[in-house]
Amino acid sequence: MQALRQIVNVKDNLLHIVLPNDFKADRVEIIIMPVKEQKNSERFSGVISKETAAKLHKHLNEIRNEWERDIC
Repeated sequence: MQALRQIVNVKDNLLHIVLPNDFKADRVEIIIMPVKEQKNSERFSGVISKETAAKLHKHLNEIRNEWERDIC
């Protein structure tokens, strides 16, 4: 089964949906729901593990500390 998800803007209560050429179907089911706007922090919550986040946080702190060291 092919599925296609698009977020489109509604203008004057009309939608314009373009299907890709390789989408093959004689009949489709359309479900219309409003898009809930999310902050990036909500959108990406849980995308990486807590362990990976901790490693990235540690690495960022290390490279920030390098900026403040004397290079002379």
